Amino acid sequence: MEMVQEMPAASGVGKEQDSPVQARTAAAIDHALAAQIDPASSVVVSGFWRSGTTWLQECLAEILDAKTIFEPFHFRVPATKKLFKYYNLAKKPEPVRELFIPYCADKALAPYSLLYHYYDSALRADLGGHIVRLLRRDVAESYRPRVLVKFTRGQFSLPAAQNTFAMPVIHVYRDPRAIIASAKMTDWYWLFDHLSLKEQLLEPQDGRAQYFARWSEAIAEYDNDKVAKIAAYWAMTEIFLLHAFSHNSRRAMLVSYEELCRRPELMLEILEKLNVQKKVNTDFGAVSGDSFSTSQQRRGASSAERISGWNKVLSTAEIAMIESVAKHFGFANRLSE
Repeated sequence: MEMVQEMPAASGVGKEQDSPVQARTAAAIDHALAAQIDPASSVVVSGFWRSGTTWLQECLAEILDAKTIFEPFHFRVPATKKLFKYYNLAKKPEPVRELFIPYCADKALAPYSLLYHYYDSALRADLGGHIVRLLRRDVAESYRPRVLVKFTRGQFSLPAAQNTFAMPVIHVYRDPRAIIASAKMTDWYWLFDHLSLKEQLLEPQDGRAQYFARWSEAIAEYDNDKVAKIAAYWAMTEIFLLHAFSHNSRRAMLVSYEELCRRPELMLEILEKLNVQKKVNTDFGAVSGDSFSTSQQRRGASSAERISGWNKVLSTAEIAMIESVAKHFGFANRLSE
């Protein structure tokens, strides 16, 4: 899954993790082939937690015959130790590190900086640890020449990385009511009890405070309510990404999760617009809405339930709060009918 607690591999995925030897073998193959991979040819899927990123990654992996890299900034990926040390987070509690999103305000990543090396490694599938290979079915997938990377913690640095490596980026966004309802059905919803907007947006000494200071009053107000601060954190990531990509639309597309549910074939249209060549034929009639990280309560749910089922999970007060936050930050159009 995408956060601290791990859940058993869903049927058909994560089989490689059944054996530590197989996991090490897959990583060794990735490392041996990394130099042959052009980062610009790798594909990135981005989105906030519970926005459908894992489902989209799994679908695209089939369409592109690509090997997956899952959550490079997950705190259990060994390479994050250097990142957390750089951001002075090494001694912070796990929930703080797990909800942290690395930041870069520059147009491009500084050559050979820590983030430059990190993205270069992720795009070449050259990261250690079993977490990043959770979606692999078997070791053989490691031989695939195309890489498909998925981030839920990339929004504050992806624009700079995209300007640096020119890889195609697909950012999937979802109704914030559905995001929070989905999070409530996971076994890691408790992590957001530890979310502090101030700690994540205003305290790190990496330039983000200057950007997010304009919303300091809203940050202080929403930091006192769990649902409000999740919605606000979502809004902050979307604002930053929208602002950054509005100045550079090269090989970057934003797509609605709800629209993908209604029309899975939209994936092919997006790939065509991004000039990404698909490798295999896809039967979209067989595409399932379930993914590795789908909560047990949602497995087998229809597209309609995935789109509007949030109204059966959230209270009236929670719905009103999320809608208020979304409208405050200019995202009333993200509230699907």
